[in-house]
Amino acid sequence: MTFLQRASVLTVSILLAACAETVPLTETKPVPAPLQPVAAAVNPAWAGRLATGSFSCEMGNKVEVKVDASNNVSLVWKGSTYKMTPVSTSTGALRFEDKGDGLVWIQIPSKSMLLNSKIGQQLANDCKTR
Repeated sequence: MTFLQRASVLTVSILLAACAETVPLTETKPVPAPLQPVAAAVNPAWAGRLATGSFSCEMGNKVEVKVDASNNVSLVWKGSTYKMTPVSTSTGALRFEDKGDGLVWIQIPSKSMLLNSKIGQQLANDCKTR
């Protein structure tokens, strides 16, 4: 082994040993994470646009839409209450679904409608608040 090869091996060994050195934990100081402000109860985008209350629909059908303090939407149809979940749309219409029962509530400015996605049928159309 030549002098240059020995020097290279020695240099690499010293560098690797220096990298393997550990710093005692007492010498390190944790950097605290910046505090993020916690937003107060934020209203979803649909909250200001959703019409609630009693709706009269074609053929004498009635639907009631309620929103509680936690922004949970419930819909009353033919004596049963359904928990509705907001679904985003590309059209700007408000859409809420109860996937378990297949109910879909759609609101546009001029009217609302209730659909059953499981059977592909309109349950109530041309619904308007009283």
